Amino acid sequence: MQFAVESVAKWAGDAEPLVYAHWQELGMDQDLKIDPNIDRMEAMEAMAMFKVISAREDGVLKGYLLAVVSPHLHYQSSPPMFIVDAYYITPDARTGTGARLFKFAEALAKDMGCIKIYASFKLHKDHAGFFDALGYKQSDIAVIKRI
Repeated sequence: MQFAVESVAKWAGDAEPLVYAHWQELGMDQDLKIDPNIDRMEAMEAMAMFKVISAREDGVLKGYLLAVVSPHLHYQSSPPMFIVDAYYITPDARTGTGARLFKFAEALAKDMGCIKIYASFKLHKDHAGFFDALGYKQSDIAVIKRI
């Protein structure tokens, strides 16, 4: 498996089936159309505020991690944070790939001068053990409500 930072455009060209599978597996609002805002991702990428990390096997996209890179709104004078928006690994590539993907992301974030990584997971697909094994600590509980 090869991990790399790649452009939003390159990722988007191959990602549609994975994004759909990701939404089918984890999405809580299946009545909403999955419709990634590629234009916004590219605009943020142009400002060095968005990163795509791919996991490819023989050139075939097997996973990704999407992250926003920005100073935290509460700590504007601090170095940037690496805020994971989404991550996904195809079922056939899950053994060890996720951990290596996050280790790659950690190294990238550190090289970019980030001081903290934020990541989350769906409670109905609990990844707490995965993140504990990588040395992350739980800090927040997120809640949602349809209105």
